[in-house]
Amino acid sequence: MIAAIFVTIGDWRRRLNLADHDEELATLFQSLEHSPDAVFVTDRTNHIVFWNEAARHMLGFTADEAIGGHCDRLLGGSDPFGNRYCTDECPIMRIANRGEIVRNFSLNLRTKESQHVVTQVSVLQLRAGGPDDYYLVHMLRANAEPAEQRPINEPVSSSRPRLVAARESIDVRARKLTGREVEVLGMLAAGRTTPEIAERLHIAQLTARSHIQNILEKLEVHSKVEAVAFAFQKNLI
Repeated sequence: MIAAIFVTIGDWRRRLNLADHDEELATLFQSLEHSPDAVFVTDRTNHIVFWNEAARHMLGFTADEAIGGHCDRLLGGSDPFGNRYCTDECPIMRIANRGEIVRNFSLNLRTKESQHVVTQVSVLQLRAGGPDDYYLVHMLRANAEPAEQRPINEPVSSSRPRLVAARESIDVRARKLTGREVEVLGMLAAGRTTPEIAERLHIAQLTARSHIQNILEKLEVHSKVEAVAFAFQKNLI
């Protein structure tokens, strides 16, 4: 039986073992239930903790079948050349452990019927407490043809493409963001804390907090997680 679509915030907090102060993460997971894009979430041990209805339509597994399973063993991901990509030594996990931004990439995933679908994957890192406590949100879009694959550990490029995406967005709120605010938003998506953002940008923590507050006000959201979710949905990151 497919897991119920309508789950309370309290249910999500219990399901993911979130503390009370992480209710905003539970709110985000609840909103992802209704995303038209296939979305699944893994914890730091690479086990699936969330699986939405669109993921079931794309890959065939129900939420009951997917949640609790190991990402590698369930989906058997490989790169466009057929090389095993999803393993116990997942490169995405290594990047997350370093607190770096994960670039979009192509991935072949195995469906329940043992067929393969080529997807474009976007990954968000959501911190939930300590620096080693995080979730990785995987958003999947089906590709007709494999995209050119860059090395997954290639250094992250400048924020210029994100700035272009913000400037060309149909949402007026995104167009209000400055180049520095787009850069900060990308760092928030990588799970970086305010002190880390300040250190990387060589600015005072007060200035970093000011940038974050400006982002929240311009996007008309109430938390950093909501800001990241907005950017995720509007293809800004």
